[in-house]
Amino acid sequence: MDILICETCKKTDKIGVIIMKATFVLTPAEARRLIAKAVIQMPEFQKAWKDAYVLLAGGTTNAFIAQELGYEVEPGLCTVGNSTDGLLCVTEPSSRKSFPNVFYKGQPVDKKIDEALQDYHADTVIIKGANAFDQDGHVGIITSGFNGGTVPNFIGYMTSKGLKYICPVGYEKMVPSVPAASRALGGASHIDISMGADPGLYCLSSADIVTEVEAIKAMFHCDAKVVCAGGIGGNEGAHYWAVDGEEADVKALVDFLEKNIKGEPAVQGNKGNCANCRYPGCKYHGLKPEDLP
Repeated sequence: MDILICETCKKTDKIGVIIMKATFVLTPAEARRLIAKAVIQMPEFQKAWKDAYVLLAGGTTNAFIAQELGYEVEPGLCTVGNSTDGLLCVTEPSSRKSFPNVFYKGQPVDKKIDEALQDYHADTVIIKGANAFDQDGHVGIITSGFNGGTVPNFIGYMTSKGLKYICPVGYEKMVPSVPAASRALGGASHIDISMGADPGLYCLSSADIVTEVEAIKAMFHCDAKVVCAGGIGGNEGAHYWAVDGEEADVKALVDFLEKNIKGEPAVQGNKGNCANCRYPGCKYHGLKPEDLP
């Protein structure tokens, strides 16, 4: 059983409110679903959805947000780069089936992200996931495209105008330091052997990071702490959580998890075709499937 409420851990605070603790496991897919549900309830998102632009970049976590907005998509097909099959890889363009990236007043519009940003609205919200984050508030975004991928399309507008940047990212991607990771990686020209795509790493510091902690706090007013991580048999990348809050809130959270989150299927990988790879820096560039290790 994944979710436990500790009846012996009930406490009563000074004004007689019962405080309760619950513990549970969230797999990476379950965490994505929880975070997606929290993002679309954020006041900033709701304001942008009503009066301005919501710019939803590609990515697996954003695909969960698109699903919450009513789009039937397969998250594994909604990204250019991914970490799958034991390496960093880039998907085949023909395999991608994404969702609308630009919404204006709640409706999809035929604009690119940079085009939408030129139509300035102070309440516009940019939503892009990350490949890493740290406890100091930095997010890291892997880039293996020559032009730097999606970030150049919004970073100038975002920083100059102070637009809201929401970064939905689960604890499976927490690292000690994003700036240190960015320096360590250096970029493709500094990598001599790359078993997979040879990338660089953006370090951004102005995002509003939404993890499982923020999602649980915003939706259920409970304090969540990660206890341990990892596992086997489907729990690879999972985290075990301890959550404290008022009795009604904790019970509401547990009920919500059991009805809406637990059992979320894992995101399927979408590895690129090595024989047709456009990234010669990868050690396996041009190899046939039977020649791969």
